[in-house]
Order: sequence, then C-alpha cells, then structure tokens
Amino acid sequence: MQIDGIGRYLTSQVFSVIKLEQLMYLLLALCVLLIQAESAWAKPHPKALYTHSAAEGVFRVFYTTEGKHAVPADDKDGNDVPDRVDDILMQLKAADWFYQTQLNLIPPLKHSRYAQSDGIEVHIQHFDQGTGLAFDEPTKPNWYEGQSSSALTLKIKIGAQVDPRVSTTPAHELFHVYQYAYSPFKTKWFTEGMARWLEEPFSRQTGFAVPPSPSSCRELTGMAYNANGFFARLAERQVKGVDQAAISNEYRQFVYSDGSPVIRNRLVSRFRPVKTWLERAAELGAKESHRLGVVEGRWPESLQRSAQFDLTLCEVLTKP
Repeated sequence: MQIDGIGRYLTSQVFSVIKLEQLMYLLLALCVLLIQAESAWAKPHPKALYTHSAAEGVFRVFYTTEGKHAVPADDKDGNDVPDRVDDILMQLKAADWFYQTQLNLIPPLKHSRYAQSDGIEVHIQHFDQGTGLAFDEPTKPNWYEGQSSSALTLKIKIGAQVDPRVSTTPAHELFHVYQYAYSPFKTKWFTEGMARWLEEPFSRQTGFAVPPSPSSCRELTGMAYNANGFFARLAERQVKGVDQAAISNEYRQFVYSDGSPVIRNRLVSRFRPVKTWLERAAELGAKESHRLGVVEGRWPESLQRSAQFDLTLCEVLTKP
C-alpha cells in the first residue's frame, strides 16, 4: 500500500483497501456462522422440546423428563429409559408385527410414496386436547446423538399423558401411517373408523364398543370414529365361513413393563379383510389420480379429505 506526500491513500489504491477490509470482515463472520452451525448440530438446542431419545427397529422415540412435556420418570428395569417410553415402543413394535405378520400388510417404508424415508419418529409431548396425531408427509429428521442420516422420516405424536397399558393410541396412530402409505383418502369414516376398530386386539376392554353399522354407504359421510361399527359388520360378512385362525405364538414376546400382554385378542381372522380394503383403496386412489391428473402420493390436503369419493370408496370396500 502506498501513501502520497501528504499522508493520503493514493486514489488508485482506495477501492482495493476497502475491498480487502470488507473481505476480512466477511471471512470472520463466515467463521462465526460455521462454528455456530457445528455447535448446533453437535447438541440439541437448549430450548428444544426433547432432551432424550430411544430407538428400536424403524422407530425412534423423542421425549423429555423435564417440564410440561415430561414423561413419568419410573424406570423399573433400570435401562435408563422411562417405563412409559419403553411401553410406548413396545405397543408400536407389537402393532407393527401384528399388521405385517398377521394381516399381511406392506409396511409403510416399503411403499413407493415413502421410499425416501428411513424411519418413523415418535414425538412424546403434552396434548391439551386429544392423545395422538399421525402425519402423512415425510419431514426432515429431528436431531439425535450419533445421527448419521439426513433422510426424511415419517412422524407420529403421542401424548405424554398416554399410558399404553390402558390406551391404544400408539397402535391407532401407527395404523394411520399404514393407511396413508396405501391410499390418499383421509375422509374420517375411512381413516378413523377403521383405525378405531383395529384397536380391539390391543384393548383391555372385555367388550369392545362397536356402535350400530350404517344401513347404507350414504350414511357414512360425516361419520368418524363411530364408523368402526361399519368395519366390524363388513368384516363379519366377508370372513363368514373362513377358518377362525388363531394368532401366532410370537405375540407372547410383546409384554409391558408391568408384565401384562400387549396383544389381548388372539383371533385374527376377523381382521384380515383389512388387507383387501387397503388394496382396493389403493387401486381406487390410482384410478382417481389418473382421472384428475394428480400425481399419486401428492394429493393436496383438501382433496385427500374431500367427501366426493365417499360413495365410490364405500362401494369398492363392500363389494364381495
């Protein structure tokens, strides 16, 4: 750098000096950002909702033991994971096993819609209303220690107040993920009615509540959980005369922290029409996608929840 006789920067050098100073500041700022980013990836944000995680199979459960969203701290087996988290994982594993091995359903991650996803995240948090929620669109993974994949994941939320020993919420929400993998239809009588009826194998109720079935397909529109009677009666008709096969003895491996069984109904034949129902819904979804010019697996939410398909969907399910 040169200075003239009266102590001023030479005109030809002024711009270069300014550029050099700005570049130095930019480099320093970039270094700070990189350090912050590395730090953020290395540990969860101090205000993050979850402080712990536990994983088994395709499931990774996120939870906290502090504050509003905390799960009970009881840990009878001393594995450093709260019994509540162990029990939620146990019901999820049992339901996943039941859906795949006893109902012969294709697991969600094997469907083309979720081919880019590598797991199912389960977030345990406080719910002011309701007990669970399942999402149909893959999302970015939550942070966890030792994370090596940035692949998209499917997501379920379970209320921290849910005790799976007396609640079927985990199995119910997981079944929604199966439904979303098969077809685009999210009208409530189809999703909630079927999922509620399929809670029965995991329920402690001695007499599972099933309301009267609608007398026609047109009566289904507007129904939700109370449509479980429709699926119960439909299954009875479609399995009539079929051998009443018992559940595989492998179900005994699924036990809660208090020693009680996860799966309580050992007659599975009455639930096997679920496979046919979901396959028929998948075929109808593909047909409607072609007719409407919508990409399969990319229906807008309003179309997925639309009642315009109710009559056709019901007729497809009820055909012999």
